[in-house]
Amino acid sequence: MTSKAMVALGLILVTGGAARAQLDGPFQGLSRGQQRTAERFLATFDLNHDGKVTHDELNRTDGARFASVAHGAGTIGPGQFAQLDGQNVQQHMAQMFRRLDWNGDGRLSLDEYAGPQRVRFEMFDRDGRGSESCAPSPVQHASLEHASFRPRGSSGRARFCADNDLNKDGSVSHAEFDSAMAKHFAAATSNAKAMTQAQFAADLTARYRDGSARYFQRLDADHDGRLSLKEYAASDQKLFARLDRNRDGTVTRDELSARRSTSHKRG
Repeated sequence: MTSKAMVALGLILVTGGAARAQLDGPFQGLSRGQQRTAERFLATFDLNHDGKVTHDELNRTDGARFASVAHGAGTIGPGQFAQLDGQNVQQHMAQMFRRLDWNGDGRLSLDEYAGPQRVRFEMFDRDGRGSESCAPSPVQHASLEHASFRPRGSSGRARFCADNDLNKDGSVSHAEFDSAMAKHFAAATSNAKAMTQAQFAADLTARYRDGSARYFQRLDADHDGRLSLKEYAASDQKLFARLDRNRDGTVTRDELSARRSTSHKRG
């Protein structure tokens, strides 16, 4: 799946684009091991398939994606922004549903639905305390996740805590997390014991739209309710600058590998 978005509580199994909205749903942990960062980055921006990405390739990719929904206009609105990955999300829904449907009965139990979300919890709970503090982390763990390979850090934690810190004590326990998941599952299924594929699709679509809207607001630097190409591409420009370690205008596999190695050490 693609453009600034993920299955957050998980990832964004969306690949192929620039700006993506972070999804907060059962996508989490479903992107085939989160595909290798280097491969995703190259697959999106390496237009001539020579194993590296130039700044020009980055600009052309973002420009083409922006133009595909702008239709000649200088800016795009929230609906157009959501279109960039919306179709990809729709195409992958059935595939994601099958991955979650562990027993293959055509429905999702609460345990099947919540499984990837619990993986997300464990990712936050790095010291194994069984609860996760909602205090901002002093270290930003930048993981490139396309749908624009966006660093997940304090904003992801803030959303996680807003959804799951039920007693507002500044931390999320296992019990709170499971309770929040059960409440969401019940709402999505109208209190049924299992989720149908249609309900899964509706839930996922709603989460995608919510995530897309939030990400749009973060990109809208001048708060005019529209995105210029510069605003749309700003996050990818910053990412490219971080990856281009020797500042030669090209990101190579070695630089991508060095970035991944550094992130692992920080983790």
